[in-house]
Amino acid sequence: MEITTTRRNVERFIASTGKTENEYTAWATEVGRKMHINKLDAIVCAKLGIYTIAHLPYRPTELPELMTEKDAVAYLRENSVNPYELAKTWLDAKADAKSFVSKYTILNERLHAFPKTDFEQFGDKNHLGSVSKSWFRKEGINLDVQLMEINNMNLYGEWISIEDAIDFVMTFRPGAYRNPAQLLQEFVEYRFKELTSFAIKDYYVQHLIQMCEVTQVRENDDVPF
Repeated sequence: MEITTTRRNVERFIASTGKTENEYTAWATEVGRKMHINKLDAIVCAKLGIYTIAHLPYRPTELPELMTEKDAVAYLRENSVNPYELAKTWLDAKADAKSFVSKYTILNERLHAFPKTDFEQFGDKNHLGSVSKSWFRKEGINLDVQLMEINNMNLYGEWISIEDAIDFVMTFRPGAYRNPAQLLQEFVEYRFKELTSFAIKDYYVQHLIQMCEVTQVRENDDVPF
């Protein structure tokens, strides 16, 4: 029944607009997204007791005096109960997480499973029991060969040694490392969900900022009379 109804909707859309089925799918997706966003807006407004999310900029978190910009952002992450403020700190943390580079971020992205005999050769056999078995594959590329290829990419500017790699695999499972900015991003995601009851998403953050900042710009525009 649902398939038949959907098919009829497609046919009516094409007949009335002259557009294609792909264009119908894009249109229907956009309509569904807007309806979902309206639902999330209603949740935020109900929880905070406001009429529209455009009011969020007028409910700023009070900051302690003489606070640097960096400390202010950290304070908002910890204490803000304003989804708009949290959304902005999330965007900052997300950008920082994406650009963060260290030996560990490179190993997390580039290092793959290698023969267990390599760990026995370069590391301490007594620590084998604490290393994730996911790091070991008999047919994997040897650890020293992988590191040579990684270092040849010059992604970090400093040499990544065998010792660095051994320390890394002893500490983290494959793909489990989170850089400091990622941890901040995940913390904001936790706080946002705790506050709103739903997970933070790029499309909703974009909507929040547009609604809050465009409204402010319009209200602050000089009128010609």
